[in-house]
Amino acid sequence: MKNKYDLIVIGAGSGGLGMSLAAHTIGIKVLLIEENASNVGGDCLNFGCIPSKALIHVARQFAYGRQAEVFGAKMEGKADLEKVMEYVHGQQAVIRAHENADYLRKKGLEVVIGRARFIDEETIAVNETDYTARRIVLATGSKPRQLDVKGSGDANLYTNETLFFDLKKLPDSLLVIGGGPIGCEMAQAFRRLGSEVTIVDRGDRLSSKELPEFSEILEKQFEKEGIKILHKAEVVSFSGANEAEVLIEKKSKKKISFDAALVAIGRVVTIEGLGLDKAAIEVEKGKIVIDEYLQTTNSRVYTAGDSTGLYYFSHGAEKHVRQLMRNFFVPFFKKKHTFETLSWVTFTEPEIATFGRSEKDLKKDSVDFEPITQSFEDDDRAITDDYRYGKLVLYVSKKKWFLGKSTILGGSMIAPHAGELVQELFTAQLAKLNTNVLFNKVYAYPVASRINQKATNSIRTGDLTPFLKNVLGFLYRL
Repeated sequence: MKNKYDLIVIGAGSGGLGMSLAAHTIGIKVLLIEENASNVGGDCLNFGCIPSKALIHVARQFAYGRQAEVFGAKMEGKADLEKVMEYVHGQQAVIRAHENADYLRKKGLEVVIGRARFIDEETIAVNETDYTARRIVLATGSKPRQLDVKGSGDANLYTNETLFFDLKKLPDSLLVIGGGPIGCEMAQAFRRLGSEVTIVDRGDRLSSKELPEFSEILEKQFEKEGIKILHKAEVVSFSGANEAEVLIEKKSKKKISFDAALVAIGRVVTIEGLGLDKAAIEVEKGKIVIDEYLQTTNSRVYTAGDSTGLYYFSHGAEKHVRQLMRNFFVPFFKKKHTFETLSWVTFTEPEIATFGRSEKDLKKDSVDFEPITQSFEDDDRAITDDYRYGKLVLYVSKKKWFLGKSTILGGSMIAPHAGELVQELFTAQLAKLNTNVLFNKVYAYPVASRINQKATNSIRTGDLTPFLKNVLGFLYRL
């Protein structure tokens, strides 16, 4: 006999928790299935966002201490990694207090711990018990892509899933394999804690999904902090636990010794053991086949979070949950997935924050827009806080006439706290606000977000044609 529910959610990470709690709150009979009780909270709480940001917070204290030396302070020594990790795990524990199976059960949510697998198109088996539901959401997340080269099994390698628990001592030398967000964030953090850090990056620049000029700014800051970067390079083998052979530009080879190496070469969707073939759920190139409504090839099964294979952000899971819940209740006017309503941040210093539509995307769709580039060179707050290297790039719609409406379509910023600074721009984009709103806003002086107004000022000053100036002059004298 099958246990019947309105909704079954597999995976208790960001997507699974959001989906099951949202449905439970409005009275839907929900079953949440998680394979491992210690993994409730998913990658974000246990291995990703929370531990990495706590580590970055500690590393920032060390960086600020060293920066104060020019003003007379003295900074000596390296971080005690055991104490650093005590702090990291302590912050995780604060959040885990309300992200665990017992807490969820006290809230009235049914939670089963065990491996879920499909036995047919509508039935899931867990611990020798069968379950079925009107709809099923796969929120099984993702895992780090493994580095499969000669000797990797013997090398002292870590991923984000093992770094915060298995690394017991601050490495004198850290090799970071991969120049994406995880690699960049951890490279800078460990350098600030006291490790010598080398990044091996296959591409020709760090943060390759961001604007090229932003990569250049970030790399200059990394180099100032003493981080070594090898571009167009890849690890081709390991010799023992602590030596890597690196191929550079497919020409020369270099051996690099290290105490620990972090593998950050991307992520893959977790689908093993689910029995997707028995549920008529197609998989291509390691990803679940879904449509623009996040629906799989089985009409009753959907995906959320990393399981979609679209992007690997915890807030991306939140976005998917909102879309799915809306579509479940308004099926005749379903909302499609879009990247236009997404933002993301790389939490290095400086941060890189991106939101909305890209220049490439706008050109592909033949959207009439204009790019605005705003330097921080002459921004008063950037001058006082010493980040004049910062830059903001916005894409705005062109006005039909000089008093017409101009809206923000997307953009990117690189600066300290860029992730916070772009949020009002992202809100303006989502609300389709006229850029005049920012132009007319009176900001407290000298808050950092005044840079957003400075960028939109160019739209108004661009309206001041010689003819308009003559008209305004006449009106003033009149």
